[in-house]
Amino acid sequence: MSKVNELLLELENIMNKEKKFIELFATVEYLINLIEPGKRDKFKEALENAESVEEVYELIKAIKLQLGIQGAKKYVLGLANE
Repeated sequence: MSKVNELLLELENIMNKEKKFIELFATVEYLINLIEPGKRDKFKEALENAESVEEVYELIKAIKLQLGIQGAKKYVLGLANE
């Protein structure tokens, strides 16, 4: 394989990794916007301070828990209003 082809392959691999990270980041930003406004800033700060993809995945877990709590609150409040 020529040096040019090796370089192109390496660049393509780097671009694919960056693309996946950008998609992950955009997904987390979308999920953060589903969180009640008073708590969004903490999650945004956590995203900005994430130093690895693993930390972003941990943040996604925390967001899922928060959204579950919000859903449960709405359900319970809905039952109380019936």
